[in-house]
Amino acid sequence: MASQDAHIALWQRFLNTNVNTEFVFVQFMGYNANILMRAIPVARFAELIKKNQTLSLTRAIFYLLPHDYLAEGGDPLGIFYLKPDLSTLHPHPENSGRTYVIADAVQEDGVTAIPECPRSRLKHLNEFMVQETGCYPVVGFEVEVVFMKRVKDADGQVTAYQLVNKDHSFQSLTTDDEQYLTMMEIIAKTLLAAEIEIEQFHAEAAPGQWEFVLPPSRPVEAVDTLIRARGIISRVAEMHQLRATLFPRPSESHAGNGAHVHISCNANGSSPVPLTNMGHQTKESFFAGILEHLPAILAFNLPQQESYARVQSGIWSGGEYAAWGWENKEVPLRRIESNHFELKLMDGFANPYLALCAILAAGIDGMKRGINLTAGPCPKGANLLSPEEREQLGIRTLLPKSLTESLDSLVSDTTICESVGQAIIQPYVAIKRGEIEQVKTWTGVERRNYLISRYYRYQLGQNLEIPQSGNTDKVAE
Repeated sequence: MASQDAHIALWQRFLNTNVNTEFVFVQFMGYNANILMRAIPVARFAELIKKNQTLSLTRAIFYLLPHDYLAEGGDPLGIFYLKPDLSTLHPHPENSGRTYVIADAVQEDGVTAIPECPRSRLKHLNEFMVQETGCYPVVGFEVEVVFMKRVKDADGQVTAYQLVNKDHSFQSLTTDDEQYLTMMEIIAKTLLAAEIEIEQFHAEAAPGQWEFVLPPSRPVEAVDTLIRARGIISRVAEMHQLRATLFPRPSESHAGNGAHVHISCNANGSSPVPLTNMGHQTKESFFAGILEHLPAILAFNLPQQESYARVQSGIWSGGEYAAWGWENKEVPLRRIESNHFELKLMDGFANPYLALCAILAAGIDGMKRGINLTAGPCPKGANLLSPEEREQLGIRTLLPKSLTESLDSLVSDTTICESVGQAIIQPYVAIKRGEIEQVKTWTGVERRNYLISRYYRYQLGQNLEIPQSGNTDKVAE
């Protein structure tokens, strides 16, 4: 009863400070990283909270392919329930009456997580890591995004997406950039207004590509923040008649979009420490576990065939070998500080809850076994080393070059499968293998346009009013 009272009080406090709320959009991220959403009138939502009720949803969503076909193993039977996490309540940036909340997938009792829920599984693995190792992870994401222009036919139908701002270069501000800088400032102001304390933003290497650096936090909170940030970026771009895409390689001539993960492994003094190798070596073992299981992790981090256009050398995306190096952008695990790494091989097609589940599962396994961090430090791109030099550093694992290869690595990695849970692994692999077969009938243009239009479509509303900055004219197409 006390927890329910606290639940009601939390909702009432939110409502007291957001009196214009008319609809609550309940969100749940599916395995394909698209947001499922239910819009609930505020009076009805308040009733659900008061009565401790949930929203039902078909279990078939865990097997959904593009265009809502079912992957092998899926059927239209069974339901689960969405339980809003009221700690994630956040109003539309202009408080226009729309409020958003992220939900967990639970059983009929409204409390117990179902084993298929990615967000709940990430919570579990985070708690398990603290209990079993005495360490906790801190995570921060970077949002790399390319802004593109829609090309339409005479009937107004989108036929292609074109790069904009081709006079553009890494970390600089060209003459062409000036017309887009206002939009970037509006995005940054809107993120800050939504209490997303971005650390910085800057131009990236590809035409029309920018990066927004999000604040570090615990894993689930970090993903929740990432989802909100991407949505704001997408909506502001729409106001300027541009498409903000997370497509991993919009231009074959330039570096692509990543969703880089910054992660540290930190001692928790209040937790029991059953491991005898606690300290520096334990933290090293965490990252050693990530490198050892990286081929399987990529099944979640790089979940579309197009994702593997970034698994190559020379484009600062992480390269082709499982390796680490100090401030080395040509290895997948870039070491920035002693206890601060950046995992570069992840993109915006990934469900970040699932990706972090696999990363934590790998790190926990490394700590439990106390393995050494090898495969580095790599002084340059691993492909530029001789076979003898790679062997001396312990760099022996070539990374998958296709989604099929990474899925094969995943299903053969019993540690990751058991830690993430077969309830997730089975439908996830079915979806991914189903997608591989489904898109064989699509043309390259059809697939490119589908993915660019699909990721990332998180609607904040058609009449969003945004904090203004200087010139408020829309960017010209």
